[in-house]
Amino acid sequence: MLENFKQRLADYAQTRSSQNALADETISITYAQLWERVQQLMAVIQQTPYQRIALDMENSVNWVVYDLAIFFSERVCIPIPPFFTAQQRMNMLRDSGAEVVILANGKMQPLSHDRPPHLPHNLPYGTAKITYTSGSTGAPKGVCLSADNMLKTVAALAERVGNVDTQRHLVLMPLAVLLENVAGVYLSLWLGHEVILASSENLGLTGSSSLDLYVFNSALKHHNAQSLILTPGLLAAVVHGVMTAQLDPTSFKLLAVGGARLPEPTERQAYALGLPLLQGYGLSEFGSVVSFNQPNKPALGTVGKPLSHAHVEIKDNEVWVSGNCMLGYLNQPQTWYPKALPTGDLGQFDELGNLQLLGRKKNTIVTAYGRNVDPEWVEGLLTLEPEVLQAAVLGDEELPLTALLVSCANNIDAEMIIERINRDLPDYAKIRQFKLLTTPFTVANEQLTGTGRLRREVIRAHYESMLFANTKSYEVTL
Repeated sequence: MLENFKQRLADYAQTRSSQNALADETISITYAQLWERVQQLMAVIQQTPYQRIALDMENSVNWVVYDLAIFFSERVCIPIPPFFTAQQRMNMLRDSGAEVVILANGKMQPLSHDRPPHLPHNLPYGTAKITYTSGSTGAPKGVCLSADNMLKTVAALAERVGNVDTQRHLVLMPLAVLLENVAGVYLSLWLGHEVILASSENLGLTGSSSLDLYVFNSALKHHNAQSLILTPGLLAAVVHGVMTAQLDPTSFKLLAVGGARLPEPTERQAYALGLPLLQGYGLSEFGSVVSFNQPNKPALGTVGKPLSHAHVEIKDNEVWVSGNCMLGYLNQPQTWYPKALPTGDLGQFDELGNLQLLGRKKNTIVTAYGRNVDPEWVEGLLTLEPEVLQAAVLGDEELPLTALLVSCANNIDAEMIIERINRDLPDYAKIRQFKLLTTPFTVANEQLTGTGRLRREVIRAHYESMLFANTKSYEVTL
């Protein structure tokens, strides 16, 4: 399929030579120019000995050109998520065995030779990209994907949405996020559409969870965005923009929503406003997309039917996927070449074959901006503070990350503690508010198990009214 993708771009360079392919805030290039640039970079890359190439850039035309050149040169591309902390970035480079980093200025920076050399056998054969998700802990795993993993997803999406009359896709997520990389950029180029790449600042996005609505709406209008990939939080922003007459719903052709559970009221509101919303579902370990709603026939409350490359089963209420599984996790040979994967998501099919998601099996928090956070990771940092006896971190698509703190001191400076903890956390895992509790979590009040683990559902139910109260809450300024 890699040759097919390459040939499509070569053909577009001839048949759509003057049509815009990519544009950012500084340059715009046509399909003819795109193909020329990719070929030039391929020649450079193929003359180097580097097999594992990390990409450390903000969203830009150059990011896409380098990614394609690495892809077509059959080297391993390792995109660095901009929302990683310096420590996560360093861990990722060491873990991946990256030999060189391409920086924002396009320079190749070889990595220090005092790093332990990577071993060939720590990588599944056929790996084209190592994608690191936001991670539920401070040490995310590298998902190894083949060219076919990604391009089968692209082809299946093209079958599902290829007839939608959209010619311009605006990139909102970091391109290191596989969903935007594959379903945004690759799909658009596969179909011969234009891809617009704006900086997060000019989109009104700060980190993973802060949004300037005025700047965001202005950017959507300025770029005349026809298709977007949105998290539920960003869809809510679009809905607000339409309701306040800042955005015209008819300007959009396709709004793909995924990354976290979409609250049904937001979904109903979007449909009522005439927005072309299509909810989907996927995971990096499956090339980013598993199922997607049918254009013009979306099924409310579902993530649609599986795409043609995906087989989905429900086993013990859990969603299992097969047909396009990852090659495996880096450095974990026991995970390589799986035939099927458990997703950790609970689900069921409706009577028409649409997949409905019912929640997560485990405790991982999925924020409104589609980031995964392991609460035990953050709780561990909190309880390292001498004044904090116990901590429970709760949150979901509607509740910002909230720390419930039990203190062993009467004069605890909780604001200072939260600010100190947040300095060491990536943006998507920062605590947004806290509540001070006077009663500890115990076995007697059924908020702890016999082995001392938090009973999260009990704690949440007990403090539900407090969690959503506007009083006695400290909003962290980031």
